[in-house]
Amino acid sequence: MKRNWFYLGDRKTDYLSLLSECCAVKLEGKSIDIGRAVLAEQVHGDHIHICTESDSGAGFEGREKIAGADGLITAIPNQYLMIRTADCYPVLIFDPECKAIAALHSGREGTRLNITGKAINILKDEFGCDPAKLCAYIGAGVCEDHYEVSEDIYESFINDISAQGFAHRAPHRSLNLRMVVFQQLIKCGITFKNIENIQECSYENQAYFSYRRDKGNNRQINIIGIIDE
Repeated sequence: MKRNWFYLGDRKTDYLSLLSECCAVKLEGKSIDIGRAVLAEQVHGDHIHICTESDSGAGFEGREKIAGADGLITAIPNQYLMIRTADCYPVLIFDPECKAIAALHSGREGTRLNITGKAINILKDEFGCDPAKLCAYIGAGVCEDHYEVSEDIYESFINDISAQGFAHRAPHRSLNLRMVVFQQLIKCGITFKNIENIQECSYENQAYFSYRRDKGNNRQINIIGIIDE
């Protein structure tokens, strides 16, 4: 029987330890063979890679990550999509009928380019998913109170999301990525009741890695998979 499984991480299970140990990762009572995990390169873009069986293990044991990708989609049972974050937002999307799943890295550029909307369109067009039935989780990320940017970056971001029909509320020169990602999910047809917002700011909450706060290179991991048992 197939079922969806996901994990939105914090500092307890960190990416660098996982990489160095290079063994099965145990999360909430489940053991995941890293040979079944897939890592995206995460270049702050909107490219979404549809995984094949041969992508299992990408990013581990000397294998390259999925080049140029900030989003991963699969319909393959027991293949686990992994996104690393430390202020950017992880977005995990699944179909309750287990047709396909998506893991997205939505930072400033991914949000500006609407990587979330593009992933939902792929799930609909390529896998036959009904957006109204999809479920989505937005994980911890930096809130608008701690995400001030330059005037040029602010204007570019606001102009682009406004052109796509999305609203934005935050102090001047601050970005509210969570608000925009939520609207992107709604616009694509995911219903309000099927969206879970983890209202945690990675900068404010020491339980999470935050690049803006610590300037470190470690990340929490966020994983989703279709389990077939």
